Amino acid sequence: MQIQRIQEKCIGCMRCVDDCVSGVWRIADGVPTVSAPEACNLCSHCLAVCPQKAILHAGLDMSQIKRVVRKKIDPEAYKQIVLSRRSVRQFQNRPLNRSDLEAIIGLSSYSPTASNSQHVEYIVIADKIRLLEISRIIFSTARTIYDWSISKPGKFVFNGLRMNSGLAKMMEKYIEPMEYYMALQESGRDLILHNAPVLIVLHGPAVSFFASDNCNIAAANICNYAHSMGLGTCFIGFVTLSSRFSKKLCSLIELPKGRTIYSSLVVGYPKYSFAYTASRKPPKIQWLMDSTDAAGEKFW
Repeated sequence: MQIQRIQEKCIGCMRCVDDCVSGVWRIADGVPTVSAPEACNLCSHCLAVCPQKAILHAGLDMSQIKRVVRKKIDPEAYKQIVLSRRSVRQFQNRPLNRSDLEAIIGLSSYSPTASNSQHVEYIVIADKIRLLEISRIIFSTARTIYDWSISKPGKFVFNGLRMNSGLAKMMEKYIEPMEYYMALQESGRDLILHNAPVLIVLHGPAVSFFASDNCNIAAANICNYAHSMGLGTCFIGFVTLSSRFSKKLCSLIELPKGRTIYSSLVVGYPKYSFAYTASRKPPKIQWLMDSTDAAGEKFW
């Protein structure tokens, strides 16, 4: 792989050497040198960290390397995005522009991935018939579980499962109120995809240590950027969970062979706006610090 240092532009700051985790860039005779180009994982860090744009990389699209506009990085603006974002379950009957979805996913593709694997892929479903069928498959599965839970053998098993507090809470939330949920579903309420116009499925290699992390980081960026554009999102864990067990669902979603769904979310224009932030429990933090100042506020 051809990686080149432009000698007349290079100021010898050694940032490329310091920031290269793969050992591609090393110091030789006092200058940064491409010593192991075969080890490059195409992370683009050497290009991004070089203040002089003194590196050429044949394996990367140089037109994508843009100057960062730091004056637009406003922590207070980002804080408001995070604080004001809500999980939206009521949507307007209004289609989304494909260009907006492409922009959202395009930005999401810049999310970090382990070892710069960049193996997160997306399936965008905007077919109403297919969306309705996805909801139907998942809800009918839940209904089947409920029907079995009220049978004689089912009651025996579920009473045993209630010994586990976590399972007991799950059953209280999803299984026991099923008659109410069925009535809502029959009235036209979509309790799975919430009648959203678009479902985005994020998938990665079925065998991977960090595919789940990569997909969910990307999904979080989708949520925040979509919110900044006036769109609403909601994670749909039932799609992700059901895809582990339902070949029919995976076929309907057209999930490629050898891939696993790790995150799913719906997108659309919110029916309601939220005027206030939500309540949250204070974070539980365990500090393991080397040393602190007298007030216990700073550490190094």
